[in-house]
Formats: sequence, structure tokens, C-alpha cells
Amino acid sequence: MPTGKNFETHVEKEYLKKHPKSRALYERALKVFARGVTHDARFFKPMPIYCVNAKGSRKWDVDGNEYIDYWTGHGALILGHAHPIVTEAAVNQAKRGTHLGASHELEIEWAEKVTHLLPCAHGGLVEFTSSGTEATLLALRISRAYTGRQKIIKFLSHFHGWQDYTIIDYNPEFSPPLKGAFPPGIPEGTLRSVVALPPNDVGAVEETIEKGDVACVILEPGGASMGYLPTYKPFLEKLRKVTRENDVILIFDEVVTGFRDAPGGAQEHYGVIPDLSTLGKILGGGYPGGAVTGRREIMEMLDFKDEEEWKYRRVRHPGTFNANPLCAAAGNACLGLILKGEAHPHVNQAGERFRSALNDAFEDTRVDGLAWGTTDSIIYVGFGFSEEDLKVSNIQSYVEFQKKKSMNMEPISHLDKAMINRGVHPMGSRFILSIAHTEKDLQRTAECFEESLKELKSEGVLEKFV
Repeated sequence: MPTGKNFETHVEKEYLKKHPKSRALYERALKVFARGVTHDARFFKPMPIYCVNAKGSRKWDVDGNEYIDYWTGHGALILGHAHPIVTEAAVNQAKRGTHLGASHELEIEWAEKVTHLLPCAHGGLVEFTSSGTEATLLALRISRAYTGRQKIIKFLSHFHGWQDYTIIDYNPEFSPPLKGAFPPGIPEGTLRSVVALPPNDVGAVEETIEKGDVACVILEPGGASMGYLPTYKPFLEKLRKVTRENDVILIFDEVVTGFRDAPGGAQEHYGVIPDLSTLGKILGGGYPGGAVTGRREIMEMLDFKDEEEWKYRRVRHPGTFNANPLCAAAGNACLGLILKGEAHPHVNQAGERFRSALNDAFEDTRVDGLAWGTTDSIIYVGFGFSEEDLKVSNIQSYVEFQKKKSMNMEPISHLDKAMINRGVHPMGSRFILSIAHTEKDLQRTAECFEESLKELKSEGVLEKFV
């Protein structure tokens, strides 16, 4: 198979030919950024594309190339790029002031929409942050303060931002430890306060809770890494029962699934209501913003009370850009459209058709691959995967899944370049849809996908999967 450092495919040559200005910008970026980019996910060999503007389902790079975009702001733009109502709200607020240094009505309206949409927030409280990472950090702190316990249960490969507690996959019972379980820079005490369990393993949750000192369980309800490794409704139902019976706080990280799986997020979609939820992405309508929301008595850990001892118990939460009026204006506009039914079920139905079209392309080209997604509007593709591989519920099946994922890194990189050359920009192995994606966009993307598979197959890149 023609792979290795010295092998350059026609796809790679074409990629370099089409993006000379991006290449020049990347050379500049390497002088000021470690790794040359400002987000790990944007790192791409031989260089990423540099974009200058976007509208609807499209974006354009510095070399004048046009793309059907499936990054959609890392999943934040369910309405598409520069939606006119969201843009107008943000521009109008920018003229009035971007930071008022005071409370404002927009933050109340924004929170009211959250409590109306999310089941766990009905009758509850909202606390805004500047990002999803900050929201998960605050949710964990509130949970420990409320319960008086220390330990956090998370699940392997479930992503909750880059903060210390949830970036790790540490478990003292795994021998030998999994690769990546001990990220550098994490204090040992923090490391040992987190227990990472195999996805979908409710028995492991019960055993860990029985040992005591567990404050909360946090997970992505749609599945690990934006649904790459699926989570299933029966597991969520059992997890809800176990946590409730043991007075352990259940946190749904809905930074991705919030307002996407359904207007009320994954908790509405699955009919399983957590104690707390963390939010980001769609919450801000494409502008920075995050939130923690849920049961009033838990969220009241943030309250001020005229009790001498309370000041030593309450959870403090400052933050210069909490509920920033610019972000609140955009978020209000976005959630207002979702409340009106502007996003669902259109985007989910489109996702179902698109997933089917990509699976047809695998079959027609006789390439061993699969398109899947627990969140209908986020579609994954992978080589050598079957539906059975997605049913991970113990450490053995998790390790096998990770092996297949590792085997996909190189071919997915080639696939990305082949798609970019054809005017489609996937987010790695995923396609994130918005209501701006038309049927014509999806049909064209499916055609490009099939053409790319044929090209990579002819160059020997997919030799292991044919």
C-alpha cells in the first residue's frame, strides 16, 4: 500500500495547488502559534484552509474557493452562517454597547427561553458562562458543594471541554492504564478525584457509587465526542434510576445536543431528565456563551444569604463576560427561532436522508464503511466500522472501538482533502448540518463523497477497506 512520509497522492498535490494563500498564511501562523492553529481540531496537514467569509451553508477561503460547510461553527450554527435575524440582533446591540458593566434585560429574556425549552430547567435556575468548558467546570463545582462529596464519574472519550477534571480518562482499576489517561499538567489530586468508566456500562457506575464519595455523573447524552461513540436510551434510563436512588447528581453535557436533537435537547429527545445540564454552542447563536441550568435547590448554591456560615459554603462565580449583552442578543434571536419551530424537524429529517445517501455511496463503491449518528443532524463516517462495533458497553469493546478509530485517522485525512478539493468541508469524520443546507447541497455532497471514495480507492489509500 503506497503510504508513508514520502508518498504524496494526487489528492494532496491538488490540495496544495488549490490553496497557495492558505499555505502562506499557515507559514506566518507557525511563527506565532504553537502548532500553527488556535484550536486543536483545526490542525490539519499539510496546512488548514483559511476562510474569509460565510453565509448560509457556504463559506469562502482566501484563495477564492467556495465550500459547502459542515463545520457550522463547530456545531454552533444550526441556523447556518450569518442568519439575518441573529445578525441584525447582534449588530443592533453592538451599536448600543458590547459590555455595559451592569445587569440588563436581555440576560433575563435569554434565561427565560432556556427554562422554557429545556425540561430540566422548568422551574429551575440558569447561570451563564462564556463557554461550554466553563459551564462544565462550574457544574462539577456546584455538584461537589451541594453533595459534600468529592468524586466525579465520567465516561471514556466523552468530551466536556479542556478543563482539568474531564479532560482525563483516569481509572485506577485499568491495568495497564489506557493511553492518554494521564494528560500532562493535571495535579495528581485532581486526577484521582475523577473515575472514568467504559461508555454505557451501568454496572460499573453502580459499583463505583457503592464505594462512596461520588458527587456526580457527567456524560454527553448523545454519545462520546459529539456522538462518535453512541449512547443509547436504555442506558440513560438506567443511569437516571441509579443516580436518583443514590442521591448522586446527574449532569447532561448538552453543549452539543442542546437545542439540536430537539428544541429541548437530548433530554427531550430521549425522555430522560437530568438534575443539571451544561450548554454552549447553539445557546449563543454563533457567539460565545455557555450556561449551567437545572434544579433550583442545586443551583441555589450560587445564592447570597444573610447567614454567617453560608459564605463559606456558597459557590462563587464571577466572570467578566457572563451573559455579555452582545452574546445575549444573538442567543435570544437564535432561541426565539427555535421556539417558533424554525429548526426542527427539518434539520433532523435532512440528516436521516443524508446518512442514507452516504451509506449508499459506501455500498456503490464497494468500500467497507459506515455512516452513523445518534444525533440526526450530526453524521459520522468511518472505514471498517459496522453497526455492531458501535455497541460499546465494557472496557474490552471500548478498546476494540478505539483500535478501529485509530485505523481511520490516515484515510479520513485523505478523504477530507479529497472533499475539500471538490468544494466540501467536512469536520474530520463528521458532517454537521444546519437548516441552511438545502437538498441540493446534500445531494452534491453525497456525489462528492462517492467521487472521493473512488479516487482514494484508485490511489490505493483505501486498500485495507476494499
